[in-house]
Amino acid sequence: MTPAQFRNQHGDSDTWTTTDFESYEHLVEGADPDITRATRDHLIIIGRHVHDGRVVVGLAPVPLLAA
Repeated sequence: MTPAQFRNQHGDSDTWTTTDFESYEHLVEGADPDITRATRDHLIIIGRHVHDGRVVVGLAPVPLLAA
C-alpha cells in the first residue's frame, strides 16, 4: 500500500488512531528514497530543506555525529 492509498482508505487524519499514524509513518518512510538510502548506508538524516522546488536531504555518517 502506498501513502496515498492509505490516506484514501483511512480518510481524514483527524479521525486516525495512534496505530493509524504509526502505520502511515512506516509507509512514508518506506517510500522515501532518502530514508531507504540512510538505512542502507548507515547514515542519519540531519535535516531537510527545499532548494529550487526540490526537497534536499542532509545525510551524515554516524561516526561524524559522535565527534
